[in-house]
Amino acid sequence: MPDKFTETKTVGLGNRMVDSVKNVFVGLLMFVASFGLLYWNEGRADLSLIAKQAVEISSETANTNAELEGKLISTTGDVKTEETVGDELFLYPGDYLAVERNVEMYAWIEDTEEKENTNLGGSQTTETTYTYRKDWVADPKPSSSFKYPEEHGNPELYYENGTYTVSEAAVGVYSFDASKITLPEFSDLSLKEDMIFIEVGTGVLANSQYIFLPYTSGGSLTAPKVGDVRVSYKVLEPGFSGTVFGKLDGSEILPSVDKDNNELFRLFAGTRDEAVATLHEEFVMMLWLFRVLGFLLMWMGLTALFGPFTTLLDILPILGSLGRGVVGAVMFVVAFVLSIITILVSMILHNIVALIVLLALSLVGIGFAVNILRKKLKEKQAGGGLSGGIGGMVNKVLGK
Repeated sequence: MPDKFTETKTVGLGNRMVDSVKNVFVGLLMFVASFGLLYWNEGRADLSLIAKQAVEISSETANTNAELEGKLISTTGDVKTEETVGDELFLYPGDYLAVERNVEMYAWIEDTEEKENTNLGGSQTTETTYTYRKDWVADPKPSSSFKYPEEHGNPELYYENGTYTVSEAAVGVYSFDASKITLPEFSDLSLKEDMIFIEVGTGVLANSQYIFLPYTSGGSLTAPKVGDVRVSYKVLEPGFSGTVFGKLDGSEILPSVDKDNNELFRLFAGTRDEAVATLHEEFVMMLWLFRVLGFLLMWMGLTALFGPFTTLLDILPILGSLGRGVVGAVMFVVAFVLSIITILVSMILHNIVALIVLLALSLVGIGFAVNILRKKLKEKQAGGGLSGGIGGMVNKVLGK
């Protein structure tokens, strides 16, 4: 059976109009949701600012200041553990803080490509091509989800990814729960025969990176068959200089949660300043990611509102294409402006100081405008006549 299939489907203008009307409601939800997303995003806490408030203490000697108990602290020193850990499957326990097992199966993958063509009269023809290929994947899809499952069957993956940590580690004299703290980045583990256990006939150590587990006979890491599995590991080894942020509890460091429910309990490789810089970089990256996502959500939502109009224009395909282009461009500008306004307003609403300053400036501006208006009315009143009478009445209203 070939590994590429093509289907062609034509939908009439009437059905397309019905779908476009349905999409109007979806677009309206997206448009409204974009404001909520942008507002929420601007109110997220920058954990680097919280980390800067942490009291820095020495990791070499136990704290004797009772006032620091229950407070957010940071301490820097050698990260160590007296425990060992493996993955309880293939990797023997070793001198690691944490072990991450990554499992991949050589499996069928379905790729879908669609090409749409609008016909005279408003109907639309969609050509869908399904292509099947084989590759290593961490999450193989069941064949039942494929459009053409025949001869593209994926067996069930019996092994799972997993992360395993020691129960207790320490920075200097202060211990912490390694299973609950956020750990720094892991590194690839170079495998050796004496580090792993594999039952005879079930698999082999293919190289320093992968354990190979054949599904059927005849497969290898370089020439795998569908169903074959490869396993690799990443680890975090002790012995590096690290910084921990958390709540001080005697000789333990626990998760710290502030009044706004922001939690900080994290181990970094490096100094306190490097840790704070990392937190800020992560915050800025996510801030802009959600800003872009909110803008795209707003843009797509606004564009969908005009779906019935642009679909109707498809009676003449060139008009439909032109209409979608114009609507897309105009809504891009509208969404961009609204997103900027929403971000600025959200920043102000989430910042009480900025809000007070804005209100104060607004009151000053109103007072300035009222004074100018009074002066102009006095000038008109001094000129006499009808305008003077009106000016006097307005002045009375203004309280002068």
